[in-house]
Amino acid sequence: MPTQHLAELAWSMLENAGEDVLIPRDQITDRIHATDGQFERLKGYIRDHMTMEKGKAFLAFRGGYMITTDPAKIAENAGLRMRRINTELRRVLSGAINPLGDQVGQYEVLAMFQDEIAHMTRSYERMTKATMTMPKPIKQPTKRRRARSAKAAP
Repeated sequence: MPTQHLAELAWSMLENAGEDVLIPRDQITDRIHATDGQFERLKGYIRDHMTMEKGKAFLAFRGGYMITTDPAKIAENAGLRMRRINTELRRVLSGAINPLGDQVGQYEVLAMFQDEIAHMTRSYERMTKATMTMPKPIKQPTKRRRARSAKAAP
């Protein structure tokens, strides 16, 4: 089944559930009969095409997926994604470029990468501070299970 069609089915399901309603991945894939690979492609299609058209964000959020216009949820999600990107950028420096030490200066492209990644990590720090000023989304209550007490044998 074409990715665009599956993306439209998933969006419709999210829209019918209502804005800010979390739907687990397996519930989406079961309802639209999508494989894991198809689900990964439809997420990309939704983010690349449908969100701008619909004027709503599509987020992987706290164990599920949702559509929303809530700036606090969007900021929290963006912050988490940016943290992963920042971690990868730092690893490029620490694992590949910086071990060359002074030799980096001999290679224009590596020196440029080193400078630009440093700039990106400084930008991430500013974004993190800005995100802290956003109100935190209210967490949905989780069901807690009581520990079952083991009955003593007679």
